[in-house]
Amino acid sequence: MSDESDKEMDLSRKVWLAGIGAYGRAFGEAQEVYTKMGKETSKAFEELVGRGEDLESKVATAAKHYAPKVASETVKSTVDGFNGRLDRMKATLGLTEVAAQQHDQLNVLHERMDNMDSKLDEILAGVKAITLAQSQASTTSTSTSAD
Repeated sequence: MSDESDKEMDLSRKVWLAGIGAYGRAFGEAQEVYTKMGKETSKAFEELVGRGEDLESKVATAAKHYAPKVASETVKSTVDGFNGRLDRMKATLGLTEVAAQQHDQLNVLHERMDNMDSKLDEILAGVKAITLAQSQASTTSTSTSAD
């Protein structure tokens, strides 16, 4: 029986070793696949990073080209929108009529100031003429008295 027991033990040991061998082989293959995947994943990741950097530089170049145009258009549309809202608000509050009335009043005041300026110029010219005439008269009367 010991011979049979030894054979059973030997067979059990071989089954055990075969199991461990199978496990070892599967583990080794899994490690190889994992390592290969890690290298491929790393390579794929690096390729994606490279593509991303290329696209980033293209976008930066395009942005430098179009940014001033877009910025000026944005500012213009913002200012136009603001002015439009301001005009609507003024109209709602009735300020456009007040502004128009004030503009008309300012025009009238400008005309009046221009008229006053013209009259003042006439008065000053008359005063200058009178002063000149008086000066000439006094010079003539001093010359005739001396004779």
